[in-house]
Amino acid sequence: MTVSLVRTAGVARLVLDRPDKGNALNVEMSRDIRHALDEASLEPGVLVVESSTPGMFVSGADIADLRQRTRVEALARLNHNLFLALEEYPWPTVAVVDGPALGGGCELALACDMRVTTSRSTWGLPEVTLGIIPSAGGMHRLPRIVGWGIASELILSGRRIDGTEAHRIGLANRVCEPDDLDDVVAGLLRDLGRASPTATQYAKEAMRAPADRSRVADAALQALCFESDDARQRLDAFLERRARSRA
Repeated sequence: MTVSLVRTAGVARLVLDRPDKGNALNVEMSRDIRHALDEASLEPGVLVVESSTPGMFVSGADIADLRQRTRVEALARLNHNLFLALEEYPWPTVAVVDGPALGGGCELALACDMRVTTSRSTWGLPEVTLGIIPSAGGMHRLPRIVGWGIASELILSGRRIDGTEAHRIGLANRVCEPDDLDDVVAGLLRDLGRASPTATQYAKEAMRAPADRSRVADAALQALCFESDDARQRLDAFLERRARSRA
């Protein structure tokens, strides 16, 4: 297996483990990630996508594997469907990037809700320099995250950027030095852990609704929140704390 799934309280860690190839995505690894996603989604909680090897995320697609793919295999859209499943994961997802996040690796991170990067990491969609295009979702996710102008430059030139610049343009939520990575990720997970799993699931669903339907989606999903035991308990606890503070 090129991927393992490790569960702790409220967190599922999807650990990429193909270090001899820089975690480059081939057919086997993409399928292993999809199976791990399906398993992780059986329990509510934050999903963290990270590498087993420091200084490494995903160097891109496995070029030797890619070179052998046929037109039929390309149209099967294996990675496109994988990253769509990651984007639609019910609860928050975090990509932890320390090292190259290039091509398919960048597209994998883009499919997550949040991205934490080290300053030494390298981000980019260099496909056009190989005569191909980033066809697994990068061409619409990157503009949505960083804006059309910046995304156009990065996609059409294939230029690579470091983690500091990725954070500056909004591609990464947080940036840190490699030695601080564990603490920064732990802090983000603490923040996310304070939220109701039900509420975060509904919030993600509402955020995906098209703009012209968002008012209906927001209202319907909020109504479901109001009916949940989790929301009632959290609201009651808030009122009790406020009452005690005023006593």
